[in-house]
Amino acid sequence: MKNQPKSIIIMGKFRLLLLSFVLILISTFISAQEITADLSYFPKIEFNDKIVENNTADNGNTFEKIVIDGFDSKIPFYRIKPKEGMVDKYVILLHGITGNKDNWINPTTSLSEKYVKLKDSLLTLGYSVIIPDAKYHGERSYEANFASPLTFFSSQDSQKTHNLFATTVKDIRIIMDYIQSNSDNTSTTFDVIGYSMGGMVTILLNSVDDRLNRVVVCVAPLDGQKASKRIGMNDDNAKNMEVISPKNYAIMQKAPISLLMGTKDGWYTKEEAQDFFDKIIIEDKSLKFYESGHYLPNEFISDAIKNIGKE
Repeated sequence: MKNQPKSIIIMGKFRLLLLSFVLILISTFISAQEITADLSYFPKIEFNDKIVENNTADNGNTFEKIVIDGFDSKIPFYRIKPKEGMVDKYVILLHGITGNKDNWINPTTSLSEKYVKLKDSLLTLGYSVIIPDAKYHGERSYEANFASPLTFFSSQDSQKTHNLFATTVKDIRIIMDYIQSNSDNTSTTFDVIGYSMGGMVTILLNSVDDRLNRVVVCVAPLDGQKASKRIGMNDDNAKNMEVISPKNYAIMQKAPISLLMGTKDGWYTKEEAQDFFDKIIIEDKSLKFYESGHYLPNEFISDAIKNIGKE
């Protein structure tokens, strides 16, 4: 051993370090898989679709309200296409908790006003948009007897909370199936922009579906257990939220991902956001912090669009 060239010794140490890194990576991946939710589904043969509203605006944009069979109930969603649009280039817009698809159409709050500006900007650039109601939200609130989804946490209903996320992911996948089945274009693309809870859903979706082109995650709570406790769930039931905790899905992100986060957001720390970002394996990723809380400044609109539009 004493007579071995120094280069051989260095190479041996490098190989040992490389092996250790690979073993840690494999261990992390296996550990992540063990605590993730089942987001798989059986593709449908029939969607039983119905276009319940169809009109054309003065600017030529076409607006449709469509209802199809989802994973376990009907899914209502909006599809809006610009008059001079790019063929079959869709952006899926996902709202936050207690919100609904109408937040992107009729501004009722300062955040909703930003939603509408973002949606309108995408249409102006030629994108079509898809805007669904998450499970238990909007026109789907009847599925929870019209109770606010926030009550799931204080009532310790971890089953409904799990369903909210897992089923919404499956429903979005079914919507993409539907869009593709009704398109003659084989190169249909899907980008996703999700805000808050919608950002959490975006992370889960991007861990299981290969059809996404790019995703933008805005102010998503990253620790499902901590977030659940913050709004009333006890320790035991909050532990059940680990299976839908976005932090466990960082290593499984598929499409290029951009994180737009606030430095003063009470739903996560800057360190947690940075840690999530660092664990993403794919190279095409970005992270931007704003000096804001959970409501990002108007600047996030142009940043989201810029990230969607990257080649």
